Amino acid sequence: MLHRTRAAAVAVAVGAGAIALAPPAAAAPLAAAAARTAPDPVVSNVAIAPNPVVVTGSPVTVKFTFTTRHTGDVEFRLRAPGAAWATVKLTPAPHGLETRWTASKEFGAAAAGQWSYVAVARAAGKPDDTASGKFTVESRKVLDTRIVDFGARPDPIDRGDTLTVRGRLQADGTLGWDGRADREVAILFRADGSSRWTRVAADRTDADGRFSVDTAAVRSGSWRAEFGGDSGAEGASSPVDHVTVREPAPEPEPERGESRISSFNASPEPVRHGRYLRFRGTLQVGDGWGREGHRAKVRLYFKPDGAGRWHHVKNTWSTGSGKIYTKARAYRSGHWRLVFKGDADFYGDSSRADHVRVKR
Repeated sequence: MLHRTRAAAVAVAVGAGAIALAPPAAAAPLAAAAARTAPDPVVSNVAIAPNPVVVTGSPVTVKFTFTTRHTGDVEFRLRAPGAAWATVKLTPAPHGLETRWTASKEFGAAAAGQWSYVAVARAAGKPDDTASGKFTVESRKVLDTRIVDFGARPDPIDRGDTLTVRGRLQADGTLGWDGRADREVAILFRADGSSRWTRVAADRTDADGRFSVDTAAVRSGSWRAEFGGDSGAEGASSPVDHVTVREPAPEPEPERGESRISSFNASPEPVRHGRYLRFRGTLQVGDGWGREGHRAKVRLYFKPDGAGRWHHVKNTWSTGSGKIYTKARAYRSGHWRLVFKGDADFYGDSSRADHVRVKR
């Protein structure tokens, strides 16, 4: 708790035998008047960091800060439990219209207890201003920790399958190594060929200190678990466990049956220029040519006389019994045919080519 007080100024007399020059007659009243009208010294904004002071191993450096105004002299003192006050060195720095003062001190485990502090601001002819309070230094034992039973399974694993990473966090307490409950453990991964560990997931330990994370297997690499520590326990890392990720075996291509387009015919032949040609045929599927019809998309192609490539003309569909009926206008003499590209169940096939002469 912070306390503020002001103490009456103490006049200091010149000792016996001292030699002093008397000021001019008018100077003494003016100096006294200036002292009376000058503002009082002020100390404020005392801060302690960290607070409370927790020592878990090495000494902890604590920083004390406060600000003052209208001061001629400043002092900061600390008192340990049952000890006398001790002055601490201060460092000043401008802080707007004020001055900011900083002090620091190391506290080890032996300094545990409740400490007192006081900051004093002084000015000539004015009462002192003080800010005082208390803070606690606490010494805590830090437990050793370890991660046991760590592993990533299964290994090897197919890409995309679920990989389980698990282990147990323990602390060396009064009863020996025991599970440390309700602590966050991070799961890290380093891909083969990389030097960088990446945080993938995290889990909180159960009552026995156990943790478990499921994640998708993407690349071969190394896994580890990491506990960052807390106010009463050191951090710990698990051993590294490598997992090989395999490319899944390709799905076997389903077996497909044969197909054929039979009885194809383009008519009439010859045909007049610009008139319709009618096309017929039958799409059959199945081994052994069981004459089973099949409904599917069928394409009509045309190759003019003297040309080297076939041109797609249109698409049509066979009926459920496999029958194909369609028509197209004829402008040049040439060959026609029907093509079934195949589907998931049957391979494709083409009909025979049927030549039709176009006359003017």
